[in-house]
Amino acid sequence: MAKYEVIENIKNIYQRFVRIKFIAWVVSIAVIVITIRLFYIQIVKGDYYRKLAESNCVNLIKIRAPRGYIYDKNYKPLVINKATYQLNIIPYYFKKNQDVSKALNDISKIINTPVEEIENKIKEYREYILEPIVIKRNLNEQELSRLEEKAIEINGISISQEPIRYYNYDSFASHIIGYIGEISQSQLQNNKDYYPGDIIGQTGVENFYDKEIRGKDGVMYILTDAFGRQKEIIKTLPPKQGNNLVLTIDYNLQKFAEKLMEEHNYKGVIVASNPKTGEILCLVSKPDYNLNYFSGNIDIKEWKKLIRDKDNPLNNRVVQGLYSPGSIFKIAVGTGGLNEKVIETSTSFLCEGIYWIKTWPYKCWRRSGHGLVDFYRAIAESCDIYFYKLGLKMKVELLYKYATMFGLGEKTGIDLPGEKSGLVPNREWKRRIDRTPWFPGNTVMMSIGQGYITATPLQIMNIMAVMANKGYAMKPFIVKAITTDNRRIIKLTEPKRLFEIKVSEDVINIMRNALRFVVQSNKGTGAKARIKGIISAGKTGTVENPHGETHAMFAGFAPFDNPQIVIFVLIEHGGGGGEVAAPVAGNVMEYYLRLKK
Repeated sequence: MAKYEVIENIKNIYQRFVRIKFIAWVVSIAVIVITIRLFYIQIVKGDYYRKLAESNCVNLIKIRAPRGYIYDKNYKPLVINKATYQLNIIPYYFKKNQDVSKALNDISKIINTPVEEIENKIKEYREYILEPIVIKRNLNEQELSRLEEKAIEINGISISQEPIRYYNYDSFASHIIGYIGEISQSQLQNNKDYYPGDIIGQTGVENFYDKEIRGKDGVMYILTDAFGRQKEIIKTLPPKQGNNLVLTIDYNLQKFAEKLMEEHNYKGVIVASNPKTGEILCLVSKPDYNLNYFSGNIDIKEWKKLIRDKDNPLNNRVVQGLYSPGSIFKIAVGTGGLNEKVIETSTSFLCEGIYWIKTWPYKCWRRSGHGLVDFYRAIAESCDIYFYKLGLKMKVELLYKYATMFGLGEKTGIDLPGEKSGLVPNREWKRRIDRTPWFPGNTVMMSIGQGYITATPLQIMNIMAVMANKGYAMKPFIVKAITTDNRRIIKLTEPKRLFEIKVSEDVINIMRNALRFVVQSNKGTGAKARIKGIISAGKTGTVENPHGETHAMFAGFAPFDNPQIVIFVLIEHGGGGGEVAAPVAGNVMEYYLRLKK
């Protein structure tokens, strides 16, 4: 029995040994085969497979999203898009050209752009070596054809299609709409959601609502060789067009107002709004500029001409221009004087055409004087000396109180970029800035809206809006709604009250009636703003200008009992407000009220 067990154990051991030996041979053979294969791949065919790997790179090409359209209040298209082509360079692949200088020269000749300019653009975005850098937009047919030929031999260049802005009416509403342009290096650093070559709004609603109308870019996955030459489109994620803007302006009214300014070659402002809602009905700033200059590659000569123009056509005077409010500020002074009981409507002052403070003369616009003047006549005929004396009684503290109460010194918050706040001076301000005390002469000048005090045309219009609304002003806005392509409203701008003056109802009614006399009475300075069959109110202003002829101003509203439009007109170097600005305002108000019918 023991002998049998020993024989069985020896057999089992031998069988295990055979199996292990077999497995060892199989493993050894497999290792040898793998080693030979690896040797073949890495040594014998190494160059082949390395080139094959390098020749299959996937690049992501951005597909620019079309910006949303811009319409007037009646859905008349003002801004649309059109297709164009652009030249891009990807620095990583472009540097792989055997002769980079030759490649640059070839491109330079085709697109008529200096080599230095192309190099500077590449250097400017050196951190983005794998991002396509836009070298030239809006390529013409000849440039496009020649570049497509060159793309075969020059590494790292590509042609892509992109939508560009097209402004249907060139300079129409240019300061409302604004222009677009390629994002700058400084803008890129402040906006993490943007990339080199992105087109963004630079001014106007194009800027203010850029994120709403810019859309979402698409992506194209492209198989390229090692030199960046495109071989095959793998996948495309289409772009999504941006949302649309519906403005508060009416095309016909805006065009009418612009034409009035152009016919007389006026420089200045016309801005009108619905006093009950704050909707801007028209906004004109002259001179203006052709928006289509900025839709593709702006001509350098045109750009230099614009920025060197002393009349500043790129400046939106309505929100960025600072002017003395002139006699329109008498509304705030008169309201304050009545409300603080410094004067009554029967309070009269003698105007002899000149008023002396020691040895300093302060003149009235009517050199012969107005004689004995009460409050109503002082407003209707805009007597300066009446307000010199009233201002001295109120002192600068009350002038400051009512100036700020009427919204001066604070931005209105309109949905346009670059709005300025203006300046309402006081004793502390003068001591801090000038290091001199506040003099009676400073009070006299401030009383008629001149001297240190400044405001934007929009702020000056709001002084009149307060009177139209019997004590409050609405926040002005230019975009009525944000919509999709099928006109579905995403966001509707709701009217908001901007401020309310703390003044008795009786005082407001007195001032409103005084403003009615300005336009409706025979001796009123604003008689030329009258509208046949409609009672309106307003106030003229003639502002001294150290650089030449006086600025002509008029602010008004109509109809008197149910105001539907409030307006401010400024004609730079125009002369008298009653002679020049008032008839322009009257024409615009009449056109609007007839248009509504």
